[in-house]
Amino acid sequence: MEEKIIHVKNKILLALIAVGLIIAAAFLIGRKSKGISDLMLTKSDLDRLNLVEAFSFDGKACQIEEQESISSSSLQYAICNYTVKDLGETWVVVELKKFSSKEDLYNNYEYESQHLFSVQGLISENELGDKSRFRVSNENDFGGQYNEPGIYYYHLWVCKDDYLIHVTSRGSEKARDRVLEIGRTILSKA
Repeated sequence: MEEKIIHVKNKILLALIAVGLIIAAAFLIGRKSKGISDLMLTKSDLDRLNLVEAFSFDGKACQIEEQESISSSSLQYAICNYTVKDLGETWVVVELKKFSSKEDLYNNYEYESQHLFSVQGLISENELGDKSRFRVSNENDFGGQYNEPGIYYYHLWVCKDDYLIHVTSRGSEKARDRVLEIGRTILSKA
């Protein structure tokens, strides 16, 4: 019985992820956008933060897309993958979204930074601005009971101007400060 419940939860989680990816792909096209690229980490930033590009998008570490449709307010999107040189098997994903509507920006921030997360993992709120949340995943989060022991998942969400910045790490507990520093670096460019 317990195995069936776990199996069902895993299927639900995979279905939610698949639906989210399908929706995101439906609204985006593969054009580079100049606006969002200004916030992205440079080679100098990567060196200072001790990050290395992790190639995953057709041989590139980052993918930048711009939406063609006027019906959605998320106009630009970028996602980049990195590994942290000095923290073993720790990787970081930086996701940037630019919105044309503050209401949609704030609604996305509220949903993404609270959906499927428990209160216990909240580390700080509004530390990097009046719309920021920093948290660590724990066993009370949806699917958290399946987290590998000793693997930490940090999430930082920040709203700045028209942007939603999301930095996620998987790996070492020591990635906490690095995630905050990545967030501060991106904020300094906004």
